[in-house]
Amino acid sequence: MILTLRKLVVLCFLLVITGACSTEKNTLVSRSFHGLTAHYNGYFNANELISQSMNTYRASKQEDYYSILPIDALPNEEQVIGLYPAIDTAIVKCTKVIQRHSMPSNDKPSQKKEEHNRWIDENWTTIGIANFYRRDYDAALKSFMFVKKFYSNDPSIYVGELWMAKTNLELNKLTEAGFNIANLEQAIENQESKTKESKKPKKKASKKDKKEATIAKVPKSIRFDFEKTKAEYALRKQNPQDAIKYLEESLKFAKKQTDKSRVHFVMAQLYESIGNREAAKEQYSLTLKYTAPYEMHFNARLKRAFMGGDEKVKKELLKMLRDAKNSSYKDQIYYALADIELQNNNKPKAIDYLTQSAFYSVSNTRQKGMSYEKLGNMSFADRNYIKAQKYYDSCATVIGDDYPNAEGVRNKAIKLADLVAAVETASFEDSVQRIAQLSEEDRTKFIEKVILQKKAEEANRKKREAERLRELQQNQNNFVDNGGSGNKWYFNNAKTRSDGFDEFRKLWGTRENEDNWRRTDKTVVFVDTEEENDTLSVENEIVEKVQDTLSVESLLTDIPLTDSALSASTGRMLEALYNAGVIYKEQLNEIDLAKTQFNAVRAKNSEGLFDLSSAFQLYKIYDGSNPDGALENKNYILAKYPDSDYANYLKDPDFFVKRKEREALAEQEYIVILERYNKGIYYPVLAKADLVIANEKDNKFRAKYMLLKAMCIGQTTDNKQELLPILNQIILEYPKTDEETRAKEMIDIIQNGYSKNVISDFTSKSPYTFDDKIEQWVIVFLDKDESATTGKSKVSDFNREYFSRDKLKVSSKIYGDDQSIILIQEFKDDMKAAEFVRTFKATRKYLLDMQKSKILIITQENMRILFETKKLAEYEIFYDEYY
Repeated sequence: MILTLRKLVVLCFLLVITGACSTEKNTLVSRSFHGLTAHYNGYFNANELISQSMNTYRASKQEDYYSILPIDALPNEEQVIGLYPAIDTAIVKCTKVIQRHSMPSNDKPSQKKEEHNRWIDENWTTIGIANFYRRDYDAALKSFMFVKKFYSNDPSIYVGELWMAKTNLELNKLTEAGFNIANLEQAIENQESKTKESKKPKKKASKKDKKEATIAKVPKSIRFDFEKTKAEYALRKQNPQDAIKYLEESLKFAKKQTDKSRVHFVMAQLYESIGNREAAKEQYSLTLKYTAPYEMHFNARLKRAFMGGDEKVKKELLKMLRDAKNSSYKDQIYYALADIELQNNNKPKAIDYLTQSAFYSVSNTRQKGMSYEKLGNMSFADRNYIKAQKYYDSCATVIGDDYPNAEGVRNKAIKLADLVAAVETASFEDSVQRIAQLSEEDRTKFIEKVILQKKAEEANRKKREAERLRELQQNQNNFVDNGGSGNKWYFNNAKTRSDGFDEFRKLWGTRENEDNWRRTDKTVVFVDTEEENDTLSVENEIVEKVQDTLSVESLLTDIPLTDSALSASTGRMLEALYNAGVIYKEQLNEIDLAKTQFNAVRAKNSEGLFDLSSAFQLYKIYDGSNPDGALENKNYILAKYPDSDYANYLKDPDFFVKRKEREALAEQEYIVILERYNKGIYYPVLAKADLVIANEKDNKFRAKYMLLKAMCIGQTTDNKQELLPILNQIILEYPKTDEETRAKEMIDIIQNGYSKNVISDFTSKSPYTFDDKIEQWVIVFLDKDESATTGKSKVSDFNREYFSRDKLKVSSKIYGDDQSIILIQEFKDDMKAAEFVRTFKATRKYLLDMQKSKILIITQENMRILFETKKLAEYEIFYDEYY
């Protein structure tokens, strides 16, 4: 009997469950079962997945505190990939719930008039939100529009309207987003007015009142998000004042402290952007009242200092500097301290702090660039253009294309580069000439002293570098213990791994995955100019380099100990002084500095082009302002260089205009004579050529007339030896011209005759191939007495200064039996490689005599063939033809 009763109970329970599983019956049991399942299996679990994935993303996100923070941090196209698994799982859960638990079923959505499961609309909304975070905005809008259409009397329509506004903002559809916001504002306004009406004395409700009473209310839970969305809309419309107003309103609905702190921080940045420093300072202070990531609190304190720092703020910054957990932020703290010192007009202390900021910027290239740029601007304002260029160049080396004013900084560095080269060349040549005047014993002692000083500086630099890297390593642990995302396992976080990889490459460059990777290569990562301890070099070098490059013998190679070397050094110095003067005068409008350079040329008492040009430049500077100075330089030119163009100009101010007219007339005459020669009228051509050669020494086409004379003689006589006097005269009077080259060719033909006529064989092909679309390498063949280690060191030093941004790899190999070569790789095309070769051949700095070494461009495949065949002459023929 008991057993039968139990079976009956079980049977009844099964019947109830079976009935509850039906989606077509609108019963209490069915609604409860399907509602419970839709709530927890779909809506709740899906939202938990989305919330956890977004919290993980935001906890690991590296915020850009140099820009205004986004009101809501959203993943970009790359970052969202790591969120796909959780988001897609959430979508699948909600989709299954809608398919299995809609009442009635969704088999024919168009015929469905009502929904009895109260949690189905929330699942549709969750699908839309998931697609929004997935950046599938079209799918998101479809979900929200479906909710708005089929659930018109449910709070979900307001949630959908809010997220439609967010989606349209991301699609930059500001008009549609404005309509969504307006609809929500109208609903809130109607709701608030009804609330006020309800507080009045009650009267009998009409049918209209009863109908309006059934309209769904705007959920209070979305008001915080709604106000933030209005603020985002205002920012997209470039109206920061309204954005601040909406963010202020959002604080009334904020519940989490982290939300409040972020809103206050963004408001502070917006106040700062419109120039309201006091309001910004207040909002940064309010940020500190609430719980927030340590980095946000740190930046709030830092930015508050920029809004107006007094002694109290300065003491706080110095205290932060001593705190171990701020070791990775030293660069920013020093920058803030420098700003306070500048506010107090203490420039020397500000420069010291900015130098420290640049030194401690290990991985924060944005901050490093800001420090160097400010140092450059200060030096430029002080008219110290040499130092300014070095700072700008250091800034341009470390910053990326996304750096504000990146192009402007690079242009300044480039424009001042010629000035720096000129001034440093003049200084260098003056120094080596002074050393050359010392006795041999004193000269050796002086160089040994310089070597010791350089080694001490290098040792000190390495010590400071080691100290900084040690602080960086300690800081990583401190950050994890003080609010960092240390509870997220590194290898489970794709974004963190990517950020770590990028940071490693900034520090060490591209490295093979191998043992002792620190010592396998000398690739330069980046370099900053060091001068008088104002800027600091950050580079990865091997210790032995100093021993290789610093020796008495190597430094003596730059000392002009012979008359010819001294003459060449003086020539370089005069040219550099003159070029510096021209740049000061023409580009920087620094007339006094220009006069100093031109007078320095004059003081050398070395007659020549630069002495003449400097005297003329001084004449032009003094003309109209200093009659005595102008007259002195004018008389100097007329006395020392009476036949020069400048002297002729001083005698006749229209000299250059008249000469240009004469040259135009001479060109027309030459064209007429050339046409006569082409028509075979040789004797009149010969007569005209003799007249020009004898009487018009300054004729621009005189060399061409001489060549034309030789060709006329060749056409009118069988004795070709008669051409030799005029051809030799061309070579003597016009060296290094096209006419000289042609004259030599004609002499060679006259003396040796034409080569024997043979049938050329064009069928043989070179084993090498040319492809300008693939990466190119450069090979330098070292002399027998040049060691591979020294050569590699020289090339690395050269790359560091002239090609630091290309991140070139330098290695040494053996070609043939004992030929050492240096391999530089890799260049994106042959044009880049050719630029490297030209600079290499034209630069003695670092390279010394190595600049004269054989240097070739080659592809990886062609190098393989060269190493196999060992026929260098064959490749050189190919190289001459294609490169």
